[in-house]
Amino acid sequence: MNTLQTTDQNKPIIALIIPIINHSFFSNIADQLTSLAYKNGYLVTVFQSNEDYQQEVEIVNSIIAQKFAGVIVSISKNTVDSTHFKQLQDAGIPLVFIDRVCEDIIAPKVLINNHEITYKITESLIKKGNKRIALIIGTNDINVFRERQQGYLDALNKHELLYQMPVIVDEFSIEKGKEIFVKLWSSENRPDAIISSSIHLTMGILLQTKLYDVKIPHILDLITYVSHISFKILQPHITIIDQPENEIVESSFDFLGKLISNQIIAENEMIKIVNAKIALKN
Repeated sequence: MNTLQTTDQNKPIIALIIPIINHSFFSNIADQLTSLAYKNGYLVTVFQSNEDYQQEVEIVNSIIAQKFAGVIVSISKNTVDSTHFKQLQDAGIPLVFIDRVCEDIIAPKVLINNHEITYKITESLIKKGNKRIALIIGTNDINVFRERQQGYLDALNKHELLYQMPVIVDEFSIEKGKEIFVKLWSSENRPDAIISSSIHLTMGILLQTKLYDVKIPHILDLITYVSHISFKILQPHITIIDQPENEIVESSFDFLGKLISNQIIAENEMIKIVNAKIALKN
C-alpha cells in the first residue's frame, strides 16, 4: 500500500466523497463519520462532487495523488463510468461504497433496504385506501432510485393498481418540487399520495400544497425519505422514512478500517444492508 496521507500529528486521513453537502442525509453522514474517525485516530476530508461526474473524477485523481489512507464514497447521479474508482483501487487505496454505488466494482458496500421499505410504504398506502400514488425519484442509472421504483411498482402490481406514476427528475431542488406538484395536481388523475425521494423536493411540494390549500393528510398523503428533525416537529402529518445514517457510518468505517489493516481484502464482495424504517405515520 502507498504511504498514507497524514497530518503533522501523524493521523491518517480518509476521504469522504458525497454528491451534495446541503442534503440532511449526506451532511449527517459527514458529521457522524468525522466524529467516529477522530475517536479512532483518523481525520476526514469531505469532498462534494456536486452531482457532477467530471468533478468526482478530479476528486478521485487528487486523492490518488495525495495517497489518502482510504475512501468512503456515495457516487454522483451522473456517474455511469467507474474507471476512476478502479484506478483508485489499483493505486492501493482502500475503497468503501455507501448508499449510491458502482455495482461493477468489487468492494465493500453499505446499502439501504430501498426496495423493501418502498414496497412496504406503498402497500401501506394501498391498504389505507389510496388508489393514485405517485413516486418522485432520480435516474434509474443509480441503484438507490432503481430499487425504490421497483419496490413501488411491485406493490402496485401485486394489488393490480393501474395508476402507476414514477416521476424521474434530474434535479433535487425546492423549485423542482414545486414544478412537479403543479404538474401532478393539474392532471386529470391527480394523485392522492406522493412519495418523495428528496427533502428539497418535499419542501417544494409542501410550499405548493399550502398555496393550493391542499390539506395533508386529509386530501393528500405525503411521504418522504429524510432524517430531519424539523419535519418531525413542524409537519406531524407527513410520513417519514428514516434512514439510519449512524449504522451506515459505523458499518462503512468498520469495513474501511479492516481494509486498511488488511483484515479483509477488496477482492471479496462484502455487502451490509441497513434497514430504513417508517418513523412517523399519520
